[in-house]
Amino acid sequence: MNFPSVDFPWFGNGTVIAAIAIIHVMISHGIAIGMTVLTVSAEYRAMKKKNNELNELAKKMAKWILIITTTMGAMTGVGIWFSTTVLQPDSIGSLLRIFFWAWVVEWIVFITEVVLLIIYYYTWDKCQTIAQRKKHINLGIALALFSWLTMAIITGVLAAKLTPGNWIETKSFWDAFMNPTYLPSLGFRMFLAVMLAITITSFFVRWRLKNKELQSEMLNVFAFWGAISLPGTIITGLWYLKSIPAETYDMIVWSTGMSDTMFQVINGVGLLLLIVFLFWITVKPKTLPWVLSLVVFATSLSFIGEFEMVRESIRKPYIIYDYMYANGLLAEKQDEINEEGYLVNAAWATYDTVDQYTTKAEAGRDIFIGQCLICHTENGWRSSRAMANRVDGWSEESIKTFIPTMHNVRKAMPPFMGTEEELEALAAYLAKITEQENEVAANE
Repeated sequence: MNFPSVDFPWFGNGTVIAAIAIIHVMISHGIAIGMTVLTVSAEYRAMKKKNNELNELAKKMAKWILIITTTMGAMTGVGIWFSTTVLQPDSIGSLLRIFFWAWVVEWIVFITEVVLLIIYYYTWDKCQTIAQRKKHINLGIALALFSWLTMAIITGVLAAKLTPGNWIETKSFWDAFMNPTYLPSLGFRMFLAVMLAITITSFFVRWRLKNKELQSEMLNVFAFWGAISLPGTIITGLWYLKSIPAETYDMIVWSTGMSDTMFQVINGVGLLLLIVFLFWITVKPKTLPWVLSLVVFATSLSFIGEFEMVRESIRKPYIIYDYMYANGLLAEKQDEINEEGYLVNAAWATYDTVDQYTTKAEAGRDIFIGQCLICHTENGWRSSRAMANRVDGWSEESIKTFIPTMHNVRKAMPPFMGTEEELEALAAYLAKITEQENEVAANE
């Protein structure tokens, strides 16, 4: 409401943020955190067994951690900041005001993590004696700890968006940070990061390594951590589900676009595959099927994408639960905006009232930009989000009648805020873009 909107009309604003965020989570969890744990463990096993080949393989893993996290990881991290600042300025502004010092600390921790990673990799070959190798492993443990601390801080921010807890009343930083889903969410992400690293790295170990003995040694490391991480992921995942609001729990399956049966089957099969995979690398690591490693690799990436999509979707209609709606409007301002009008409170709007515009549809476009555009598009590849498709065949009067009740019919929708004249203007605009889309289709 206080900032102009940037529009990706075909792709969708929310899709832009989601695409960047999912890639970043895969890297920050699976590579920076999970793979670091596996690499340090492999280095320790190599030292204990005096296995130089395993030590060299661990060094290669450290190299890829360094390359991926300082390129794609860094770019997508900045990309999240840039995209959310441009597309959800009200939301990111509120989070910055709440968590300013947490983010300052997180940046210090992140810089320390990068420095440790650089030192860890580039001092690898200088550690030849057992004493030097032990110090190097301790350096790796410190790196893993700082990687985890980065996640521990960010998780407090992310979890507060869904369950701000007593912060709504107290406005206390600690009430927001130590919110009801913080610990279960942190635990779930911690174990999930290691599981993701295992499934990603196992595929490349199986694909690239021709030495079966060396492959077996590395998979033994993965089996050890998998035996800890898979039960940990399940337990903390169930804890997380019990900690979220009942309204959001009911939206989990809906947010995936699947039926209840399909959701249960797909996720059940995925879990079964992981169990079979871990059992296989524990009992017969040398005979791990290439196809199984590939399927588990693809399944784990799909699950991360699903989890992040669900986590964002179940918060609807809010972006900060019970405080700010997905379109950036504050819940406590609803009565005020309904009385005074939306346009007069929108700093970027062309005019303050509908009467000042040349047509109602022009005023409706400003209202659409401010209240609808973050989730919807005029048209585009996602027909369920494209308003020209959603209201196709509706009369302007039907649209006007539906808008004030839409949040009761569709739980993910924020309520419309504005005067009767602004409601009519929005309906006029939606009817206009539908008519234009139909004309374009007829002429093709």
